[in-house]
Amino acid sequence: MKNSQDFRSLELMLREYGHNGHSHLYFSGDKRLFWAKSGKAVIVYRDYHNRSVVLGDPIGEPEDVSALIGEFANACKKQRRIPVFYQVKTALLQDYRNSGLNLVKLGEEARIDLEGFHTNGKAWVKLRTRVNKFERNGCRLEVLRPPFAPDFMAELAAISAEWLGKRKEKSFSVGAFSEKYVRRFPIAVLREEDGSIVAFATLGGGEHRPSELADPASAHLTIDLMRHRASCAHGTMDVLFILLLHWAKQAGYRECSLGMAPLANAGESTIARLIYKYGNRFYNFKGLYEYKNKFGPQWDDVFVAAPAGSMPVTMLLLALMINKGKANHAGALAAEPAAILTMPENRVVAEIGEMQTFR
Repeated sequence: MKNSQDFRSLELMLREYGHNGHSHLYFSGDKRLFWAKSGKAVIVYRDYHNRSVVLGDPIGEPEDVSALIGEFANACKKQRRIPVFYQVKTALLQDYRNSGLNLVKLGEEARIDLEGFHTNGKAWVKLRTRVNKFERNGCRLEVLRPPFAPDFMAELAAISAEWLGKRKEKSFSVGAFSEKYVRRFPIAVLREEDGSIVAFATLGGGEHRPSELADPASAHLTIDLMRHRASCAHGTMDVLFILLLHWAKQAGYRECSLGMAPLANAGESTIARLIYKYGNRFYNFKGLYEYKNKFGPQWDDVFVAAPAGSMPVTMLLLALMINKGKANHAGALAAEPAAILTMPENRVVAEIGEMQTFR
């Protein structure tokens, strides 16, 4: 596969059809492309153990997108791999069912309608007060576009390292700091009075201005990588979010994603309980919904689609892949599946085996 050419074509597709809540992650360096025969739709995926995991719905012409779901599922079947579509939306659910896949609600994505966004009224008084206090103390927001100076990148790298501490970066569906990746996007920085950066966020989808898209109405931002100094004042990220949303509205973007709240309103299924039990040591699920909800988003259901019998182990593998997985470089849709699990994960599988039903 000629990845460099394919990814240049992918950039053109995003100009034509617009960005979504995770299209910035297509360029994180750990994914492959699977094109429709027509060349008018594409899937972005990663091999992990014996799964081929797609990030989100395909993008492209609607009729080609629907057909591509089946094409990918059939290609996986021929190669003895299990197809998994992660973070898909409601519009294509019937197409996944038609391809023999089961659906489990994964959580909800927070989307801000920027055209209607405001911070007026009593409900916003605490956040307005916080923003006013920061601005009185000399804090200001800047949104910078590439190319970036080496000193600027070095400052961001230092903030990122301080924020991470001993933790490891996640992967696949979560942004991670690398200079090559971060340099692709506009970066919002919150500066203190002396000009030093106290916090920053990369803006997925912002690499294309609204005027550069085939349909400016599809101009979509995602607040991706968010980092701050350990010494920052309480409420720093709230201020960054509010100022950034106002900037995005003025710049002509129509929507801003705050990302997914995993397991939000996903019910009390056995799978959900397993992910809470084992996933919380990898990912802090609790509190994400409440934090994002205070910015007044609309919430969209998000699902995972996979063969029904594979779903329990698939859900656990997704948590492992995102939090400690490395890309499988054995080849796209490789014929020989890798071992599914190694210790200590097989203890989880033993617990699954003791359960009678999965809802």
